[in-house]
Amino acid sequence: GMWAPAGILTARGGMTSHAAVVARGWGKPCVCGCSDIVVSEVDETVIVKETQLTFRAGDVISINGATGEVIKNPIEVKIPKLEGELGTLLGWADQEE
Repeated sequence: GMWAPAGILTARGGMTSHAAVVARGWGKPCVCGCSDIVVSEVDETVIVKETQLTFRAGDVISINGATGEVIKNPIEVKIPKLEGELGTLLGWADQEE
């Protein structure tokens, strides 16, 4: 299902598609409507049309939900350190949970 992965990539859809809305609600990155890929549920593969690069179930990719970029390798993600007034405000919110 959609809950298991750290992010979601679809060949169809857009900003208001079910996948995009659910991903945003869960705080996961999502790239919807990536028309450069072909998804085969039967073969459990994703093929990039232009290069014929094939990904199989279990392969790790990275996606940038802000830019739509899909990267064939895992990238290191760093959690930002919140400072200043925003950091203070969010710290107060965390205390109230």
